[in-house]
Amino acid sequence: MNQARASLYTGIRSPQSRAHYQNYLLLLLVCLLAYWPLTFGIFSVKNDAIHYFLPYRYSISEAIRNGEWPFWSPYIYMGYPVSGDMQSGAWNPVVWIFSLIGRYDLTLFHYENLLYIFLAGAGMYKLTSRLTENKTSSLLIAVSYMLSGFMLSGQLINWLASAAFIPFVIHYYTLLLKSGSYSTAIKTALSLFLLFTAGYPSFLIVTAYILAGLFVIKIIAQFRQKKDQQTSWKSLLLSHLLLLIVWAAVSLPAILSYLDLLHYYQRGDGISYTDSVINSYDRIHFQSFIFPSTISAADIRSGADVSLRNVYMGLLPLLLLLRFPPLLNRRNILLISLGLFALLFSLGDATPVRKFCFDYLPLMNTFRHPAQLRLFLILSLLLLAAPGLKQLILKAAAGNNPGFFKKELLIYAGLILSVTGITVIQYGFPDFTHFFSGTGTGSFKTLLGRIRLNDAIVLNGLVQLLFLAGFFLWLKNRNTRFFSLLWISNGIVLAQFVLPVSFVSSHSPSAINAFIRQQPSGYPPDYCDSSLSVNSAGAMQDFDLLSLRSFYNKLPGISRLSNSPSFLTTTEEFLSHPSLYQYVASKPIIYFAGRTLALKDSALLNNPDSCKYAISVYVLPGTVDCSATRIPHVTALSANRFQISCPAGPDNFLVLTQNYHAYWKATIDKTPVRIYKTNLSFMGIPVPRGEHTVIFEFDPAPVKKAIWVMTIVFILLVTGGIFNLFRQVNSKKA
Repeated sequence: MNQARASLYTGIRSPQSRAHYQNYLLLLLVCLLAYWPLTFGIFSVKNDAIHYFLPYRYSISEAIRNGEWPFWSPYIYMGYPVSGDMQSGAWNPVVWIFSLIGRYDLTLFHYENLLYIFLAGAGMYKLTSRLTENKTSSLLIAVSYMLSGFMLSGQLINWLASAAFIPFVIHYYTLLLKSGSYSTAIKTALSLFLLFTAGYPSFLIVTAYILAGLFVIKIIAQFRQKKDQQTSWKSLLLSHLLLLIVWAAVSLPAILSYLDLLHYYQRGDGISYTDSVINSYDRIHFQSFIFPSTISAADIRSGADVSLRNVYMGLLPLLLLLRFPPLLNRRNILLISLGLFALLFSLGDATPVRKFCFDYLPLMNTFRHPAQLRLFLILSLLLLAAPGLKQLILKAAAGNNPGFFKKELLIYAGLILSVTGITVIQYGFPDFTHFFSGTGTGSFKTLLGRIRLNDAIVLNGLVQLLFLAGFFLWLKNRNTRFFSLLWISNGIVLAQFVLPVSFVSSHSPSAINAFIRQQPSGYPPDYCDSSLSVNSAGAMQDFDLLSLRSFYNKLPGISRLSNSPSFLTTTEEFLSHPSLYQYVASKPIIYFAGRTLALKDSALLNNPDSCKYAISVYVLPGTVDCSATRIPHVTALSANRFQISCPAGPDNFLVLTQNYHAYWKATIDKTPVRIYKTNLSFMGIPVPRGEHTVIFEFDPAPVKKAIWVMTIVFILLVTGGIFNLFRQVNSKKA
């Protein structure tokens, strides 16, 4: 019995496995240290992270904590189908789990960011370990990826999530092509599901093209190989069929939700080529390969946002590529091709690649920001550098004199010294004293926000020269741990010169969290009787800190803001009619209209009479009666449902200022009635005289059925995984 236990322990906790676990823990530690403003809640994230991602996650979390699926949000832009927004996170399991932990505040949002950054490192470690079979080089490449310029520009959490899951997708899919394993097919499908539901759509599109290309290459290779060298055709094809079935099944609710919303917003039909090259990579930012702080230089002119400029990967990867050129085997040729494509695509109009893809490749006309594809450039360059890093480490560990690398280090140091020296000669040595005249990290952030290009080059150049001096010392002692410490420290230190300008703000999370925690739980109907303009008073207060307050405070409001990638077309049309906007804003979220008008008669809205109006194709029967006072009240409210009490009175038209969608259903005393599009973007129904209970419910029936499919498949996968785990344990005991 003791021998069996020892055998089991040896099998599960082998020295190699323990080393991998230790490296994962080290990656986590590096992540927490490098991104310390998020880890310790010192500074908050900023820009789109605050204005879009956090409030949407808060809305999703509130629905989940209220026991509902987050199909709809009554508080975002006068009602919004949040489950159909590809970037909202409504179908992201990480958001579901975090929502169960607690109310989704800025602290949880920071932890979600950190989770993706760590997973990016873990995925890259896993992928590199299989390619190099060397734990140290895999760890260092993973650190470089985790602290790369792409990750440090993390204002968009779904870009971080994409960077996290792409290495897992590539790792498992390339394994699948070799083995045809069904379990690997399932792992690939789940990785793709996470990329689909947590990531940015363009990364899934490009990844799908990569996988399709690898599949075609595999099929061609199958025909060329001898029969005894081939992967079984049966297992290869069946495993791919399983991959597609599992991915489609678990992704089905998201697929249906996303496809449905495409018809409701402008970008759903694609974008113009002019829009598609917005935020192309600017060639001036190639200097960030060595001098990352230059991305924020105040005197630099660039067409790319600061979050789309940085390509830093660490001090040595490029040098390793030059010193140890990759072998031109099939794998490296594919990586070189991927890196070259990503580079040319990211440059936008500067090369014909983006235009070709836009014109001829399906779905390539649906997204902007070509510079985002620098992620694939960074990924491919790091994977190409990994074998050279392994060679360098192994030669040093074996006691061989790695003096051959001294020449390259000298040339590299000479290059950086020359650039730094020429900059000092031309512009003078920067006076850094005024940078630190303030107190603490706040003044350092101010420094980086207004730094000039020459100052950034000198500052980064001096830091890089110090680290190169450390690598020269390593050439003498050849200690692998010292080398690793230098490599990791360089990534952490250089990250601090970029984080304040491309990732975090100068605001403390405590103020944002305090505001969020003060808001009522659930969906109180208390303020539904106040006008939308009253509820929206002060909504823009502290916008940079909080975004719209009405996203959080449970007050049904109204706003001209349209900061959403999937802003509804009808809402845009409504906002383009100032008089109608003012009229709707003066009313509560529900009101009775005594008269309906055509849009051409909207001038009547300005009449100073007692009649309440609505723009609708529906015409109230009989004589217009504006004398009676009939005021509806919201008696119950949830994410997807309004229950309204209608007192006795004449025939009226009930208006609900929530955006129209085909999934909305309305009943009067449990009898279904037709919903009319009202006031250009909202909803209305005719309510007959007398007392009634009206219910509006957002009911995406196809999506609900798909949720059952997803749930059943997840249960089957979990059950199968547990069964397989017990079988492995029992086999090891035997």
